[in-house]
Amino acid sequence: MFGGRRKRQEAELAEKDRWRVARRLMDEDVTVLGEQLAELHVDTLGDDLDPESHDHYRRALEHYEQAKHLVASSATAEDVVAVEQVVADSRYHRAAVIAVRDGEPLPQRREPCFFDPRHGPARQDVEWAPPSGVPRTVAVCAADARRLSAGEEPLVRLVRVGDRWVPWHRSGGTAGAVDAGVQLARGSSHGVHGQQNLAAAYLKQTTDGANGVKGPFG
Repeated sequence: MFGGRRKRQEAELAEKDRWRVARRLMDEDVTVLGEQLAELHVDTLGDDLDPESHDHYRRALEHYEQAKHLVASSATAEDVVAVEQVVADSRYHRAAVIAVRDGEPLPQRREPCFFDPRHGPARQDVEWAPPSGVPRTVAVCAADARRLSAGEEPLVRLVRVGDRWVPWHRSGGTAGAVDAGVQLARGSSHGVHGQQNLAAAYLKQTTDGANGVKGPFG
């Protein structure tokens, strides 16, 4: 009886840890999105937005407000992960306002930038290889595409997993980073060295994944 109760308590604590990690990550995303929309507001203050731009701007704000509410009212990690699509919708409409303003074609409904989803929807596919890794085709935003074509490094988002910072494209997204972070946190029960060893193992697997061996962050 006591063993069953202990297992339930451990499971509840693990789920709470997952929710906390997920919420921290999504809070970062929503905060940056709010800052980007505030900048867009300033940039367009002197412009008379046409109906199409105004509609995209309105929808970007609506999705942003919805995302804030959903994160604040979330109770599980799955609740938080589901907010990713709402945030992505807001980013798309923000990108659409910028495209119309600059006289460019509307962005396609695509996956987010490979290097940092906060860059907005991907605009084109490019070939890229990590250090000592195998070249692959990735979908990136226009700004990162320009950087890569100029021989520069892309702007890569880093997320904290345990006591290490991991590139976003190796984190497995929010869900992957959540599960990895919780497992690393559990390793702290073995002391500092145990946690560092576990973090090092995760990072090795991310590198293996970049070289063609599937790891948890592949």
